[in-house]
Amino acid sequence: MDVLIAGASMAGLSAAYWFARCGHRVTVVERAEGLRPGGAPIDVRGRALGTAERMGILATIEAEKVSIVEPTPVLDGTGTPVASLDLRWFANETDRDVEITRDRLNRILHSVVPDAVEFRFNTTLTSIADGPDGVDVGFVDGRQARFDLVVGADGLHSTVRRLAFGPEENFVRHFGYYVALVDLPAGRDWQRAMLNVPGLTIVVRDAGDGPQAMLLAASDEVDYDHRDLQAQRKLLADLLSRVDAWQLPALREAFADPAAKGFYFDAVSQTHMPSWIQGHVAVIGDAGHCAALLSGMGTTLAMVSAETLATTWTECGGHMAAASPIYHERLRPYVDQCQAFAHEGAPIMVPATQEALDARNATFREYAARFAARTPG
Repeated sequence: MDVLIAGASMAGLSAAYWFARCGHRVTVVERAEGLRPGGAPIDVRGRALGTAERMGILATIEAEKVSIVEPTPVLDGTGTPVASLDLRWFANETDRDVEITRDRLNRILHSVVPDAVEFRFNTTLTSIADGPDGVDVGFVDGRQARFDLVVGADGLHSTVRRLAFGPEENFVRHFGYYVALVDLPAGRDWQRAMLNVPGLTIVVRDAGDGPQAMLLAASDEVDYDHRDLQAQRKLLADLLSRVDAWQLPALREAFADPAAKGFYFDAVSQTHMPSWIQGHVAVIGDAGHCAALLSGMGTTLAMVSAETLATTWTECGGHMAAASPIYHERLRPYVDQCQAFAHEGAPIMVPATQEALDARNATFREYAARFAARTPG
């Protein structure tokens, strides 16, 4: 059968692998000119470890993981160290959970996609007409084609979801925060640390392939064009203006530089849908069930949902009406669990008040003392 997948990141590449492995003819379209570079390090956790093992890539992922070698200093609003954070203390589902850069995982996933899969970059969908015998799709270049299944793996602002299910505002819920990322110039000696004031977190870390800055800010939802980089940088400048200590002047310059690599800004959101399937169209990954960055489960859900959809649909002979209830029964409890993790992560990463921040830092110091007590040497 003919399967069209929109999006060539973790969800889309995983889906391309699984649908091709199940014997289907697969086409992948991607709006960007190639695999999208940059982004925060991501986690392959829990059920995704089994998915990666069945794909034959778990050993490679483990070999290319981002290794945490020492705790991160935690600073107050003046730049003074007040605690430390070591992600080895908590936040994993299993002892085998892996952190890896987005670029590395994309490359690993792409490397196992069969050669028969066709990739079309600089391409997006303009229309979806679902019928009893398949889906007629229009592309931005004017081409038309018919597929037995269309899979939207095209992220939080999914075109497939909008065309087949309805407007974004029907499904995407603002989680109360904004996130920004940028790769930092390698020529400067950046201090690796996490600075917190109530409702604002700024992190500088080695993301595995060089220094990177990340901002997390509590904020009501702001109306702006998510493709307008100038508007994003203006919003970001306002958020960064709250603090002037530490490396903030240099970080503001890095975020404001139009030539900076790895720039990203968006709302931290979740996608909630009563069904991820409409006729012969399905959405997976952030398009269907974004768990929010604060959950740490987005990549895991992307990989698990891709395998689950491909195998379930194939087991049912390509009959989506039969596959849909089975697919939802298999995936829904895990999605609910992963999305709940974001509610646990938010008060840890972005405490809302000074009282909450002080309590969080005290917990960090307690964890550090326990960890040091059981660490040899």
